Amino acid sequence: MLNDRDDFLDETFSHTDLTDQDLSGRIFESCHFEHCTLSNTRLTNTTFENCTFASSSLMMADVTRTTFDTVRFDACKVAGINFSTLNDFCINLIFKSSKLISCTFTGMDLRKTPFSDSQIEESNFRECNLKESDFTNVYFRTTTFSNCTLSAADFRGASGFTINPCHNALKGARFDNASALQLLQPFGITLG
Repeated sequence: MLNDRDDFLDETFSHTDLTDQDLSGRIFESCHFEHCTLSNTRLTNTTFENCTFASSSLMMADVTRTTFDTVRFDACKVAGINFSTLNDFCINLIFKSSKLISCTFTGMDLRKTPFSDSQIEESNFRECNLKESDFTNVYFRTTTFSNCTLSAADFRGASGFTINPCHNALKGARFDNASALQLLQPFGITLG
């Protein structure tokens, strides 16, 4: 779908279907993807720097050694992505009002990552540093946090999560009254 160029600077891709395309090794800088579909797209060793995906779908894409440096997902569907395979030299992700389904985050440094107003379903956060991350108003379903640092993370307005306080660092994390009650679930405690 894209021509044979390797570098894209300050370009907008609108209503572009990149399903099953091989975009390996390409560089996208300050690009905007709006209403685009990247399904089963090969993004190995691809660089996205200061890019925005808006109302787009990123599903089952191969992001092995891909660089996401200040990449924003606004109202996107992100499914079946193993973010753990990203180039960990520079990862800066922003999720706003997006739906993340069956995504894997293992051993990642995601400090101060915004996930606000999103839905995170059937996903796994394992051994991640999520210190000061923003999970405000996030709806969780069948998502686990295992051995994560969640210090000073913001869960106000979040629902549906299961976080075992014995297996995650929560010092300074913020919860409203309703979301704080969910911290009792791993202990089989109910109030009321």
